[in-house]
Amino acid sequence: MTFPADLAKLYVEQAGQRYEPSNGTEGEIFMSEWCRQCARDRAMRDGVELDECDDDEVCTIIAASFAGEAKEWVYGKDGQPMCTAYVPAGQATSAPRCEHTVDMFGDA
Repeated sequence: MTFPADLAKLYVEQAGQRYEPSNGTEGEIFMSEWCRQCARDRAMRDGVELDECDDDEVCTIIAASFAGEAKEWVYGKDGQPMCTAYVPAGQATSAPRCEHTVDMFGDA
């Protein structure tokens, strides 16, 4: 989400502190900028039904935001709201498995 530059300047001192949208419109704008562009939530990004998503395709941060508990949503150094867990769509959401680590459980 991009605040106007003069508004963002007011939030620079709050960098790293939790961001919570002030209303539904602001929340929708934030989710359009971050969640709909993120690899973490298939339903939000691709518009598929939530029931069609695997557990690893659903972002728990979005649900936490409705309870005011999205600790990943913070003010950035520039005063703009951001999500610290953001992963651009198309990128892997977890680190690749280390090739030097023994697979103790097989294909479990």
